[in-house]
Amino acid sequence: MAIIDSGVNYTLPAIAKRLARNEKGEILGYDFQDNDKRPFDVVPGQKPGSGRHHGTRVAGIFLREAPGARLIPYRYRAHSFDTFAEIVQHIAGCPARIVIMSLGGYQKQDWEKFRQAAQLHPEILFIISAGNDGRNVDENPIYPSGYRLDNTLVVGSTDDFGRLPLSSNWGPMTVDISTPAEGIETFDHTGSKTYVSGSSFAVPRIAALAARLKAKNPGWAAQDIKKAIVALAGPSPGDRTQRTRYGWIPNPVLAGPAVR
Repeated sequence: MAIIDSGVNYTLPAIAKRLARNEKGEILGYDFQDNDKRPFDVVPGQKPGSGRHHGTRVAGIFLREAPGARLIPYRYRAHSFDTFAEIVQHIAGCPARIVIMSLGGYQKQDWEKFRQAAQLHPEILFIISAGNDGRNVDENPIYPSGYRLDNTLVVGSTDDFGRLPLSSNWGPMTVDISTPAEGIETFDHTGSKTYVSGSSFAVPRIAALAARLKAKNPGWAAQDIKKAIVALAGPSPGDRTQRTRYGWIPNPVLAGPAVR
């Protein structure tokens, strides 16, 4: 499993023991901000003391819900959208075929090279956040979710009852599925327990489900995994309006292969 984010705090034992490594023991993945093989969790373009460590929190949820998976972290380059296309090319040369991508932006042209790179690699499934602007992204899209690529799965956040928070983006043509990610537990940059909310944190829940499905069915392609996930979704009991294309998964841990 690859993750494109602000890096991860790989000094934490909970993360260090779960990173994919080569025969030399080196971390697979790359830091495109610092141009090295140590994608440490500091939001690119911000000072180290800013306190925003997004990638570690996302990773913590994934690692808990996919205990057999290994993680390949990538840190993007600040103020350079071309870096995402470079990362896709790098991922294509590594073992990962599923990508956690809890990020996006508002300008379509910024993500064009990512779109081109993703379409060149249909074997990779990108699991992308719907965003947290409280908007209908069918009418006011964000990207790269707005491209509606065949090898992307766009995920929104609900509460435990399937109700959409005011901050959550939605769109029955753009957002594929939703799952609970409001006030869920993870760990922060120090390794301490914390609680997070939003579509960024719905993504690793669905990515963990994808990882477990892939482990059980190693021959499955990206489209097989996507098809299996959306087949698990159903109507939300907490919202009579159709907010997603395929529906709601109330608990990804229980929806697919067992967590072991």
